[in-house]
Amino acid sequence: MGVSDSQPIITTVVPTYRRPILLRRAIASILAQTYPHFRVCVYDNASGDETPAVVEEFRRKDSRVEYVCRPNNVGMFANFTDGANRVETPFFSFLSDDDLMLPNFFESALEGFHRHPEAALSTLATVRMRPNGMFVNAPLLQWPEGLVMPPNGVFSILHYGDPGLQALLIRKEVWEEFGGFDELTEPSSEVDFQLRVTMRLPIVVSRKFGAIGIFHSDSVTVRTEIATAWGGWPVMLWFADRFNENRTLAPDVRQRATAIIVSHKKRILITQGIMKSISRGKWEDAKRAADLLVQECRQSRAARTIRGATAICRRLPGTTLLLRTLFGIRAAEKALLNLGMHWRFRSYSRFLRASTLAASSANLVSAVPSASEDGGAAVQRNISAS
Repeated sequence: MGVSDSQPIITTVVPTYRRPILLRRAIASILAQTYPHFRVCVYDNASGDETPAVVEEFRRKDSRVEYVCRPNNVGMFANFTDGANRVETPFFSFLSDDDLMLPNFFESALEGFHRHPEAALSTLATVRMRPNGMFVNAPLLQWPEGLVMPPNGVFSILHYGDPGLQALLIRKEVWEEFGGFDELTEPSSEVDFQLRVTMRLPIVVSRKFGAIGIFHSDSVTVRTEIATAWGGWPVMLWFADRFNENRTLAPDVRQRATAIIVSHKKRILITQGIMKSISRGKWEDAKRAADLLVQECRQSRAARTIRGATAICRRLPGTTLLLRTLFGIRAAEKALLNLGMHWRFRSYSRFLRASTLAASSANLVSAVPSASEDGGAAVQRNISAS
């Protein structure tokens, strides 16, 4: 693998999800890139709204914007994968229509490939925010920086979270070699793809920020968090099986990866069993969590705790209120910590608001936070401690 001395063209695949106003913001953020050699390919998933008019606004002004309208809704997974399969340039990226690309992304990601031509992927950090600009997380700030060799990329994904697609530059040849996304792992296909790649190949990591990912109930970001709720449980089991069955990995690597996944599963089950089942009187869900703790994690002690708490709460209904109060206090503490992080990332919140207000303009660079505004090492220390 390598990067040509000539300036390569990058394709950004933009799958739409019936959010034409946000699509205008997303396209404008791509056109604001400091690196000029790219294409923007918008894949309209039969939206039937004003999406064609929004894209046409940009196409009239910039020939780098291309548009494909599907005759029928093919689903989100197929809209992503087919868009990537049609890429003809050596590098490409994804940007959902509700996310934003920061102007330095292409330039910095290509710089990573130039420094480390052996890398399969080049990623910058994504700051994940609510639509109102409240900070959620930035997993890549906890990763090691520079060239991350296998299997350390796997451990980083499992420990801290995946980089996300918003600021990930992918080699087309790597996408083809690994077969792209696996539908069996949907809705966590992007995580699975990154795990499969980092098992075998290095990835170059920069803690510079390259994108803002919007975190809301129907966003791709939420659906691809591998350890958030019951919905992620089958995917966790799939990942565990993949590591156990992959005999190309050293036994100690398989053992360590499996241990991390078991720890995730235990946390999911305890959270679901106590916080979201017992405290809400969902006794069957609590029983299910306790049974799975024994069957999947061999955690008999934790299972007994859930069963005991269930028995107490069923006999003394007032205890469920106490549990909800305790969890409410915990949630308030996390919210206070998040306020501190929101303050550190306030420049990106301003950029998000400014981009939303000026969604029809490609001149977004003036609103971009400077390197000194993003909190730097202090942000990384704060996140690592949280």
